[in-house]
Amino acid sequence: MQLVTVEKPQQFAQIWPSEATGEWVVREGTLGRVGRIRETGLSSRSTPLSELAEPFFASGFVEVDPTSYAWVVVQFPTRNSAADRRLIDHAGKWLDSTLDERGLGYLDGYDRGKRASDGKIVVNVYARVKDGELGAEAAMAALRKGRADATRATIAYRNSDESEWVVRYERTSAKLPGPFNI
Repeated sequence: MQLVTVEKPQQFAQIWPSEATGEWVVREGTLGRVGRIRETGLSSRSTPLSELAEPFFASGFVEVDPTSYAWVVVQFPTRNSAADRRLIDHAGKWLDSTLDERGLGYLDGYDRGKRASDGKIVVNVYARVKDGELGAEAAMAALRKGRADATRATIAYRNSDESEWVVRYERTSAKLPGPFNI
């Protein structure tokens, strides 16, 4: 279960059953920052999720609507197919982990192909996040932390109710000609 507050700074809470112990686990914190994890000591078989979520709902949390998630894309120029597969695997793992621990969202996939505007071949790694700006910042942090060559990446986001991409970080090496686009 994914919960957030409406007021700024937004707080988040995630509740899930531990695969190892079967107990409920809660991660909570400020959206965009690493949250604190705690095991509840309550079994997921005997304690309903609604019982754990009730105190959060009472203090102003709401369940996140997945259709309201923003898009974040990390775009790299290509090298060769083997290097691109390693980059996708490496950057994808770090990005997914960073987004999860900060309560922001999840990795949604990738593609490798020609940009529609100019035909240049690029690698795009996509994520769905609760906040586009915070998601782009987390993506850059993930690339730096995972040593995934952040200087070659352009990171942009688009909120669910918008059609234009906002470029948050532009690559500083191996630039592709022209502005960012998918």
